[in-house]
Amino acid sequence: MDKTELRKNAKKRIRELTGKTGESERIMENLKALREYNDAETILAFFPLSDEPDILPLIKSDPRVLFPYIDKGTMHFGPAHTLHRSAYGTIEGEHIEEDYDSALMLVPLLGYSSTLQRLGRGGGFYDRYIAENRERITAAIGIAFSVSLLEEFIAEDHDAVLDMIITPDSVVRNPAS
Repeated sequence: MDKTELRKNAKKRIRELTGKTGESERIMENLKALREYNDAETILAFFPLSDEPDILPLIKSDPRVLFPYIDKGTMHFGPAHTLHRSAYGTIEGEHIEEDYDSALMLVPLLGYSSTLQRLGRGGGFYDRYIAENRERITAAIGIAFSVSLLEEFIAEDHDAVLDMIITPDSVVRNPAS
């Protein structure tokens, strides 16, 4: 199955999932329990779309959080003082790139493989950002609903391999990280 079809199927599974609010709450509990989250100086987060777990109650007032924005086809992270809707339809942080030495990165996804490679929306922004900033990212953590594990996912070389996936019921760590 190609990625376009995988994305379509993943979106359908998420759309049909009941109890998204409860799953989001359990994901936040799992995230709050992580040493990596509690010890992080900076958290690179995302403003969730309707088919992504809602992590906003956990991160919205956290002063460590930076939100992504896209400028000239490249992802950057800026402060969350002023949020606005982007040309891509997502909510972005301020277009002021914030410098950081190390950060925990929360990564949205539609699906993931058993080897912790992510299936995103197809823009490659997160994959490129992770690859270009790996030395500053202490852990790249996928945030996933219970239905997001994909059995037929064959990743490509540019697909980011995550350090962890947090679901409502588990924290799956990459043994290679």
